[in-house]
Amino acid sequence: MCQRDHRKSDEASGQMELLTIFRAYFLIIRPKNLFIVAVSQWILYYFIIVPLLSTPALNSHLFSLLVLDTVLIAAGGYIINDILDFKADMTNKPSKTYIPYPIALTKANIYYMFILVSGFFLALYIALKIGNLPLVLIYPIACGLLYLYSSKWKGSVLTGNIIVSLFVALVPGILFFAERNTVMYEKDLTNKHSVIVIFIAYMVFSFLVNMVREIVKDIEDIEGDKMAGHLTFPIKYGVQKAKNIAILLTGITISIMFLWILITDVKIDFRTAVFLLLLVAGPLIIIIQILTKTTQKRDITKVSSILKWIMVAGLASIVMISTNF
Repeated sequence: MCQRDHRKSDEASGQMELLTIFRAYFLIIRPKNLFIVAVSQWILYYFIIVPLLSTPALNSHLFSLLVLDTVLIAAGGYIINDILDFKADMTNKPSKTYIPYPIALTKANIYYMFILVSGFFLALYIALKIGNLPLVLIYPIACGLLYLYSSKWKGSVLTGNIIVSLFVALVPGILFFAERNTVMYEKDLTNKHSVIVIFIAYMVFSFLVNMVREIVKDIEDIEGDKMAGHLTFPIKYGVQKAKNIAILLTGITISIMFLWILITDVKIDFRTAVFLLLLVAGPLIIIIQILTKTTQKRDITKVSSILKWIMVAGLASIVMISTNF
């Protein structure tokens, strides 16, 4: 009887251990962030590309594969970042660190290589299918930059922040690059112009908002980064100067958005303008107030979360703009 109870206990422990490992493999690729990546391309394709371009290069099947490929680039970036920076992460975010337990370092490297290789062949397939071979070059370039970010630039003064923000801007950029020939040969010049303007506007918005978020995260992670020997902006120049840079970039983002609403020839109705002011500009102003008044880590963490929701609001605004076509 006692042996049977021990066997059941061992089986239950084994199942729990297996679930813990599977959960770690899932969470290490940041599914919430990958969901935002996928949704951003989905919205741009179905609300901008499909309505405005007469014959998109990507059909729905190839577009789904492109989204998957972009997600694999991002997932690989998250994994290599955790592989190379797990010691600092154990200080900065111990509850969200999955290396070396429950994922051993060797297995994490295998996971990374599997995603890397799978994504490359998927990119090659898409490029060949649409007759746009240069598209395949984006994959190794993006993966290489994310690797260099994690290995060399993450602990640098602003360089790493700029690289990650460029990648975030590249998410819509990949879709635009895949459709660039279709855009260039679009007969309706108004539609062609709208596609170009909306993509550029969203890429600039994504870059600036993520730059603010990266600097805020550097402030949030300052203790672990010091232990890891990183030399981020707040470590080299102090938290106050880092906050000033974040405030400045936030102010620039608000100013560009106001200017764009006023001068763009893409039709923005009153409802969309109010949405942008209340759910994008408003939270950005709140972020400036928080950064001006506090140095508490919980408030800095709150700013990082608000910025993520601002990105979501930016995506929602594209849906609203598309109703005016």
